[in-house]
Amino acid sequence: MNSDAMRPGFNATLQGPVTGVEPDFLRALPMDNAVGAIVALTAEVWMLRERLATLESELAARRVLPEGAVERHVDTPEEQKARAEQLAAFTNRVLAELARDRTPVSSIDPDVAKYLRHPAR
Repeated sequence: MNSDAMRPGFNATLQGPVTGVEPDFLRALPMDNAVGAIVALTAEVWMLRERLATLESELAARRVLPEGAVERHVDTPEEQKARAEQLAAFTNRVLAELARDRTPVSSIDPDVAKYLRHPAR
């Protein structure tokens, strides 16, 4: 455990509860790391799409779902409204992080740290 990421003071390592200004994890993040994370997430999304396509194919082959049923599906007005609301909420959660104030929205009692310490051995 001698990696730099485990050193106290490293910007990605929390040493206790956040009681003041939230840590800035990305300030010192090299751009290559950010690009690597985006590529990794993109690979995960592609894998999920592949698995979903496989499931749809299997369901159609077993006649559980008619061929092309997903593409031909038309939401009811209630489903359309619910999906639009879900998409808006999801988009807001993701994009709100870009403009989020770094001031914590909650405070944690500093005494909580005593419950996080490992007992002496």
